[in-house]
Amino acid sequence: MENAIVLVYKQKVTLKFKKLFLLLSVFVSIFCLTTAASAQKTENELSLADKRQIIEVVLKEKFEDSSEKMIYISTANLSDEIQKNFPSVKNKKVKFVAPAESAESDVCAFEFGEFEFIDKFASVSFGNCREGLAYDFKKYGDKWKSVGLTITKPILY
Repeated sequence: MENAIVLVYKQKVTLKFKKLFLLLSVFVSIFCLTTAASAQKTENELSLADKRQIIEVVLKEKFEDSSEKMIYISTANLSDEIQKNFPSVKNKKVKFVAPAESAESDVCAFEFGEFEFIDKFASVSFGNCREGLAYDFKKYGDKWKSVGLTITKPILY
């Protein structure tokens, strides 16, 4: 009889241990999934320095050889931090235009789209009321380089 009581006691202790272990495993799994999801979200976002570097490449490709002296840039999709330290374009003056002001005036301001970062590639659209391109970038070392262009808006005459 004593052996039966000891056996039942051991089974109850083992069952309690298994329940505790299972509960602990569930909490650890939830924690790991939450941490992995937030880490993935962080990895899929570009830093301000990366965005500035991409903007600099786009502006250089678009305006380096153009005759325009003044470049109107919409503030849509450009954070205050980026506007404060906006990349310059050689021999060009950049003027920021609010989206509402651009829509109400005759100014055909250039506008950056949302920055997207997927895997190793970044993409951003850039255009004005007549034309637009989607630029694709890949980072080589610490430099972003353009790897492709896609027309996003037809040229309107």
